[in-house]
Amino acid sequence: MKKKDKIKIVSLFSGCGGLDLGFMGGFDFMGKSYPELPTEIIFANDFDIDAVTCYNSNPLLIKKNHSKCLLKDIRSVDVEEIPDFDILLAGFPCQPFSNAGNRKGVHDDNGRGTLFEECERILKSKIQKGRRPKAFVFENVRGILSSKMPSGITVPQEIKNRMEGMGYNVAMQLVCAKDYGVPQSRYRVLIIGTDYNFPIFDFNEMTNVVLEKNIPSFHQGNYEKLLVGSVLQNLNGISGSEHWGYTTATQYMVDMIGSCKAGKEYLSFFAKPFHITEIPQITTEGKSWKDIPAEKLPPRFKKIYDNPKKYHAPKFYRRFALGEINGTITASAQPENCGITHPIENRRYTVREIARIQSFPDKYHFDSIPLQSRYKVIGNAVPPVLGWVIASALIKTINRYGIHK
Repeated sequence: MKKKDKIKIVSLFSGCGGLDLGFMGGFDFMGKSYPELPTEIIFANDFDIDAVTCYNSNPLLIKKNHSKCLLKDIRSVDVEEIPDFDILLAGFPCQPFSNAGNRKGVHDDNGRGTLFEECERILKSKIQKGRRPKAFVFENVRGILSSKMPSGITVPQEIKNRMEGMGYNVAMQLVCAKDYGVPQSRYRVLIIGTDYNFPIFDFNEMTNVVLEKNIPSFHQGNYEKLLVGSVLQNLNGISGSEHWGYTTATQYMVDMIGSCKAGKEYLSFFAKPFHITEIPQITTEGKSWKDIPAEKLPPRFKKIYDNPKKYHAPKFYRRFALGEINGTITASAQPENCGITHPIENRRYTVREIARIQSFPDKYHFDSIPLQSRYKVIGNAVPPVLGWVIASALIKTINRYGIHK
């Protein structure tokens, strides 16, 4: 496809580039190819120096980009700095809405809860100048569904109302990444808008892409490649083998919980072709703090243990087994609130292991930033494979009527 025919994309809150890579395509993951898409990223932006450094050091992104990711607070970016575009991508900060945070929502102390208004500002300016973008994709944590504006309506409904007021058809849905080729039970809200001249986005198109391309999917039942045991195969010689150590207190908890019942001897099972019905039961038995004998629990957990109804007995320090799909990887990478501990070894997953759980290709590098920051940017990212499925489905939708109509 000629350069002039490519769909032009502007990416805000780009992070280390997960969603952007997905919208570009041209990468492999877990033995499957995700072909290059007819797109080009013409502008990318983030305010986090680690994320921007990581983004700009990856040839998979930069070799196809017009320019590098801009390190700047979007609130200080003039619309004239942003070229005209077809699709806007924005995974605006999730911390104000995340269950792993303090959930201040639109009342966030740093003003992050209303950064979607920057997307509105940019879209509105382009429309006023007769350069209406064709579509947008907003992504956020599911906690946003219950976050409310001062008026009392939910944040997603407020976004929908504002975007419809600018002439966009808006579709919203809570999706789980494991249904779209990502080896992780990661729930995210997608808000996708298309110009009123195009049909409203149908989320069934994402399922159609999965079926057409035979992408592993929990929902479709062909999720062998999404299991932890599969993800941990063939890691020797690949960059990212370093891991961030635990504090003494955290290491104590991890050691007390112990390895999952299915040890190293079961890794070979996942190295060869198998059907999901053949998985040994023992490989599906994960662990958590509840596996620590009551008499050895620290005071905080003893309190929860003694009164499970009051505290809902949450599964802190969750440890996913080889035959399970890993839970959400968060930016904090703390075992207390996410499945970040290796199923067999008493340590945090390595950088490469969590990158795989987030569906980053093995050629994607993170070593240009400090070790702890690598966990942060990977945990904050949109999984590239999920991005590729979204992009493929959206491009189908707008191409039915012609992107340059």
